[in-house]
Amino acid sequence: MELIFSEDLQEGALALPEQGQLKQQMEQAAILAIEGEGISTQEATISVTFVSPEEIRQMNGQYRGNDAVTDVLSFPQFGDLEELPEEGELCLGDVVICTQQAVRQAEEFGHSLQRELLYLFVHSVCHLLGYDHMEEGDKRQMRAKEEAVMEQLGLSREEAGPQTDEAQEIKQLYRLAAQARQRAFAPFSHFRVGAALLAEDGRVFTGVNVESSSYGATICAERTALVKAVSEGAQRFCAIAIVCDEGAAWPCGICRQMLYEFSPTLLVITGDSEEDVKIRWLCELLPEGFRLSADTGKQQIQHPQQSKERE
Repeated sequence: MELIFSEDLQEGALALPEQGQLKQQMEQAAILAIEGEGISTQEATISVTFVSPEEIRQMNGQYRGNDAVTDVLSFPQFGDLEELPEEGELCLGDVVICTQQAVRQAEEFGHSLQRELLYLFVHSVCHLLGYDHMEEGDKRQMRAKEEAVMEQLGLSREEAGPQTDEAQEIKQLYRLAAQARQRAFAPFSHFRVGAALLAEDGRVFTGVNVESSSYGATICAERTALVKAVSEGAQRFCAIAIVCDEGAAWPCGICRQMLYEFSPTLLVITGDSEEDVKIRWLCELLPEGFRLSADTGKQQIQHPQQSKERE
C-alpha cells in the first residue's frame, strides 16, 4: 500500500508535530478500508493532496458545479469495484483535503487536527471504494464502514470526543438539560425530556416537553427551548443538549426542521449520561434541509456556508 502525498505535507506546511505518525495512520486506515472489501493492497496506491479553501472551492466549481468550500473531495479511478483489475498496479484515485476547513472543524468538534484529518481521509477512501451517502440506506452503510475503520484505529467518535474546556461546556449543558427534565409535563407518555440550548451570545435557554389532551398541541423540549430563546431575542445558536429518562434522545423531524431554520451547523448532544454523550451536527441529522426564502416565500435548499458534508 502506497500513499502519494502532496509536497505540502512533505515540506511540513501543515505544521503537525506528528506528521510521520499521521502518514502511518493514514496508510493503516487505507489498508483496513481496502482489505475490508476483500481487495489486496499489495500494489494499491492513493494520491493525497492538501489544498486551501479557495483551491477546493475552485475544484468544487469545476468538477461538481458547486461554488462552496467543503472539507474533502474524492476522485475515484473506478466507477465500481467490479472494474478493478485482477492483478498489477491498482491506483484507486485521489483524496483532496482542505486543511483550513479541517482545522476549523477540529476546533468546533473539540478534538485534534490529526483526528479530523484521519476521519476526512477515511471518508474519502470509502468514496474511492464505491460508497456514497446520497440515499439514506447507502449513507448508513458508509457511516458504518467509516466508524468500523476509525474504531480499529482506536479513534471511534465517542472515544475522540471533545476534551478540556469544550468537554466541560458540553457536560454543563447536559446537566442543565437533565435538571430541566424534572419539570417536564408528560402525564400521558411519562416520557420526560429536557433540553438546553446554547446561544452564540453565551445565554442558555432550557425547555421541557409539554403534553396536551389534544395530542397535536404537544410540544417537544427542543422547541420549547427554541421558542423561549427567540422570544428573548436570540436567533443564532451553537449547541443543544437533550436528555430523557433513559438512553439517547435525538430530536424529532419537526424539531430538526425548526432548529435548522436558525442554525444548520448546530451541535446536537445527547446520551445516557454526561460521561457518555453522542454528538452530531444538525446538518447530519437533517441532510438537504431547507428554509423558505424571506423574499419570495418559496422553498430553497440552503446548505451551511461552509459545508460539513463530506464529498
